[in-house]
Amino acid sequence: MFAIFSPRRERRVIDAGRVCCPLRRRDVEVDLCAGCGWASAIDVESEAPSVRCTAELVRILPDALLV
Repeated sequence: MFAIFSPRRERRVIDAGRVCCPLRRRDVEVDLCAGCGWASAIDVESEAPSVRCTAELVRILPDALLV
């Protein structure tokens, strides 16, 4: 599938139990990120724990939809 049709999944590093959330535009607890529909994978077993999410779609949301 072409990249233009599939959203890019960005890797966001987990640091001290927190991760940078593109939806809320701030760091949040990983538990909150884990329950988010935008998160596609959470890898806590690797050397650099991370979360993958569809950040490209999130960036187009208007501020009124942000919680």
